[in-house]
Amino acid sequence: MKATATLLAAVIGCASGAITFSDHIQDHMILQRAPQKAAVHGTLETGSEDAPITVTAKVATGTSTYSVEGTVDGDQWVAYLKPSEAGGNYSITVTCDGCSQGNNTISVYDVTFGDVWYCAGQSNMALNLHHTVSRNKSLDLIQSGKYSNIRIYSMASNMNPNISWTTLKNATNTPKRHSGNLFFAMSATCYYFAESLTDIMGAAAPPIGLIHTAVGGSKAEQWTSNTTSAKCANVTLNGGSQKLFDARVKPFAKTTIKGFLWYQGENDMGELFGNSERSTGYACEVPNMIAEWRATLSKEPNTTSPEAPFGLVTLAPTGSEGHPDMGGMYAAQMGSYGNVPNAAMPNTFLAHAFDLGDPWSNTTCYHNGCCDNFTLPKCHGCEGFCDSCKETNFYMGAIHSRDKKPLGDRLAQAAYGSVYGGTVPVRGPVLSGCSLSNGKLTITFNKTLLGSQSVIVGDYQRDRNASMVQILTNSSLFCMQIDKDPPAPGEQSCRDDGEGNPFVVQLPKGEKGGGMESTDTWPMVNITSSGPNSVVADVSGITFLLFATRSSHPT
Repeated sequence: MKATATLLAAVIGCASGAITFSDHIQDHMILQRAPQKAAVHGTLETGSEDAPITVTAKVATGTSTYSVEGTVDGDQWVAYLKPSEAGGNYSITVTCDGCSQGNNTISVYDVTFGDVWYCAGQSNMALNLHHTVSRNKSLDLIQSGKYSNIRIYSMASNMNPNISWTTLKNATNTPKRHSGNLFFAMSATCYYFAESLTDIMGAAAPPIGLIHTAVGGSKAEQWTSNTTSAKCANVTLNGGSQKLFDARVKPFAKTTIKGFLWYQGENDMGELFGNSERSTGYACEVPNMIAEWRATLSKEPNTTSPEAPFGLVTLAPTGSEGHPDMGGMYAAQMGSYGNVPNAAMPNTFLAHAFDLGDPWSNTTCYHNGCCDNFTLPKCHGCEGFCDSCKETNFYMGAIHSRDKKPLGDRLAQAAYGSVYGGTVPVRGPVLSGCSLSNGKLTITFNKTLLGSQSVIVGDYQRDRNASMVQILTNSSLFCMQIDKDPPAPGEQSCRDDGEGNPFVVQLPKGEKGGGMESTDTWPMVNITSSGPNSVVADVSGITFLLFATRSSHPT
């Protein structure tokens, strides 16, 4: 016999008019489970009368009944519910006594409780499942009954349609132009996080609600209030600044969530990376943005935690937008600390994507027309690329890697270990030191943070020393961020020497390259061996003093 229960929420104030839910309070939604308290909220259409209004929310699913009293503030109303355990099938009917015109009764059905994650950022977060290589496997699993605990919601953007709260099964069966079905129109990174987290947690996985708001091409200052952005020097504000914060963050101020996921940075590659301790640039802006989002959603006690978990993604190797120094951006994405959590970014976790470029990222085959004619000499070796495009085509080129499932796996593992109490490693390799002996450079990584993981060196072109392990031979040319465009012919400009100071160097006359990024300044060396938490590089051919080492990926 199915249990029944009723919840009553009373909201009393002075206003007049119809009552509505906020846009994202809908049928099939997931509300945040206990120990936090969730809310239903919306607006009152005010009229000319100043009459008292009582709003009553009746929630039914079991045999018990309770009531809560909410508030009206101008044309806004909210009722905070008692903390509820995961699961259930609730209907919520809100009646407005005293509203003199329009609808005075509204309802949502098939509501359940679980963990709600808010996903935002720019195009690599927005990239939908239609453009990912693992989508059909997920589709088959969903249609066979798996991942029934996940429900999705997406705000319309320049890359995604509006998706009202829905179960995955319903989304896979809802046709959608361009993507084939509504499920394929959902953010891939956001979804694969929930899919992987469900796999890791198994039977203990709660219902997971995903709120997706990303906008392609957006910058960090658009997601932050101008007041907060102004705390960081060298952040450019314009007419578009703060708009996404107003339109896509603040509307969820009364929505209780478990945590945030953020994948952004490509469109800030041309801005100053900066430093959080010096309150400059992107490295300052993102920690302040995180603090502002947490404060915005946690004003009511016992709702979203003031230290809500915040997951980040470092840029993929194709995310440079033509700018140099991806390594400098990686540091900035972590608040200049090189690892998270840290003093500037507490209670954060991270998924690295610097090794997750598209498996077939060489779009030269595509631009040369090779997929229609393999006989052209310049098309040798393009068969694999063209086959991949037939199955899953790019969205605007390789900057949007189609292999988002591994990224979801990494985010989920990091969340499981840092948020859900799982005993799994939550970070990738973190540099801990290096030593030089007999022409061998040993680079070590933090063994404690690696846990049960091991460092693996992938295949690379050894005959070209293409390991991407590089050695600095001139300490005066160290630069955290090189300007993409030189200030004058024959010059190269550094925006940050590591201490926040710019400088300019003259390039060698009659030579290509040179300066801060030349192969003389940062020669690549071969990796000769690796261990569980170290790699060894052959530097016997380097005749200069060694000042630093770095490892990156080609862009």
